[in-house]
Amino acid sequence: MIVVLVALLSGAMFYLSQGLDNVWALAWFAPAPLLWLAYGKTPLWQLLVASAVAALAGSIYVFQAYAMLPPLVIVPAVVLNAASFCFAVWFARCVQRHASPLATLFAFPACWTAIEFLAELASPNGTYGSLAYSTMSAPVLIQCASLFGMYAVTFLICLFANTLAMSMRAQGQTLFTVGVGFGLCAANVVFGFVRLAQPQPDAVRVAALVDETAMARLGHARTLPEAVAVSETYAMALQRAAAQGAEFAVTPEGGLLSVPPWRTAILAPLLAASKPTGMEVIGGFYQRKPPADFALAIGPDGAMQRYDKRHPVPVLEDQFTPGRVSGWLGHGRAMEICKDMDFPRTIRADAAKGVRLMGVPAGDFGQDAWLHARMAVMRGVENGFALVRAANEGLVTASDAEGRLIASKRDTPTGLTMIVARLPLGRGPTLYTRTGNGFAWLCVAGTLVIGAISLRGRRQRPF
Repeated sequence: MIVVLVALLSGAMFYLSQGLDNVWALAWFAPAPLLWLAYGKTPLWQLLVASAVAALAGSIYVFQAYAMLPPLVIVPAVVLNAASFCFAVWFARCVQRHASPLATLFAFPACWTAIEFLAELASPNGTYGSLAYSTMSAPVLIQCASLFGMYAVTFLICLFANTLAMSMRAQGQTLFTVGVGFGLCAANVVFGFVRLAQPQPDAVRVAALVDETAMARLGHARTLPEAVAVSETYAMALQRAAAQGAEFAVTPEGGLLSVPPWRTAILAPLLAASKPTGMEVIGGFYQRKPPADFALAIGPDGAMQRYDKRHPVPVLEDQFTPGRVSGWLGHGRAMEICKDMDFPRTIRADAAKGVRLMGVPAGDFGQDAWLHARMAVMRGVENGFALVRAANEGLVTASDAEGRLIASKRDTPTGLTMIVARLPLGRGPTLYTRTGNGFAWLCVAGTLVIGAISLRGRRQRPF
C-alpha cells in the first residue's frame, strides 16, 4: 500500500508542476517520496514499478497538450523519459547502499541532470520536458541559469528533493550531508534575491500582437487582395502600437503570407507602418511555394533581413528546409522563431554576439501556451536578454532578462490580442553564455565517478 501511495503522490506532483497547471513548488518535492522509498527496504522491482508509474502519470499532460500529434511521436519520448527516471532512482539506491552519504547526496541530482543534458544532444525536440522549466514562475529560484544554464536548475530541484528524502531517513552520520544539501539550496535562493535586486538597465517600449481572425483568413488566402488584406490588418495594429510608443514589435509565426511575385504589395502596408513611426518590426511569414517558415526584420529605414527557422517541428513541419543563418540583427537585437528557443546551444551562439533584446514570432497548440512560452523565457535568463514573443494559439509576452513577465496576455479566439509594455533591456552575455555547458558535463563526469565509487564500495551504509 505504501508503494502505491508513493507512486501516486509523486506522479500527481510531477503532473501538476510540469504540465498545464503550473503548481511549480511541487516539482521540488515530487521525487522525494520515491527516493525515500529507494533508501529503505522496498524490493527493487516494486521501487522501479513505482518510479515508472510516477513518471508516466506525470507525463499525462503531454497527451493533453499534443493530442493532435501522431502517437509514434509522443509515446516513445514518454516511455524513454520514464525508463530514464527509473534508472536515476535505481542509481541513487545503489550509491546509497555502497558509498558514502556525501556521494548519495549528489548521486540522484547529478544522474538526472546528466540524463537530461545527454538527451538534449540527440533529441529533435531539444530541451522539451526538462524539470527546470517547472520553476519558471518563481524567478528567484532560476537565476543560477545565468551562471551554469538551465541544468543548474534541474540539479537544484533534484538536490532539494534528495536532501529531503535523506533527512527523513537520517541518522547521525548523515546530518552533516543533509546540512550541505539544504545549504546549497539556500545559497541559490540568496543569489536569486541578490540578482533580482540589481537595478534595471535601459528600457525600450515593445509590442507583441496576434490577430486570430487574420490568421484564419490567411489560411484561405489565394489571391493578392486577400494576402494584402492580412498585411493591412497587422499594419493597422502596428500603427496602434506605435501610437502607444512602441519601438519594437513582433507578430506571430506564419501570420503573414509570402508569395514571391507579390512581395512588394504584401510588404507595402508593413513598411508604411514602420517608416513614419521609427518602429522595428519582426514579422512571421509563411510561404507555400517553395514551403518556408521565416521571419522578416523590417527597419524604419526600409532595410529588411530574413531569418529561416532552424528547428522545424518534427513531422508537422518536415516540408520546411531548416535555416542555417543566425538571427542576429546588430545593435543588441536578434530574432528567432518559436521552436528555435527550445535549443540552448542555438540561442547561446547568437547571444554571444551581444543580444540584449530578442524578438520571437511563435505558434503554439492552445493548451501548451505557458508550457511552451516559459522555455523561451528561460533562454533569456541563461543569456541575459529581454524577450518579446507573439504566439498564435498561445501567449503574447514580454519578459525581462531575469525571467519576470512584464506583460502577458492569452490570445483571444478571434480578433486582435496585443500588449505594449516598457521592457528593460538585458545586460547581454552571461557567464553561461561565455562558458557553455561545463556544469552539465561536470554532472556527466560526476555520475561516472560516483558510479565507480559505488561499485568499489559494495557495502551497506544504513542511514
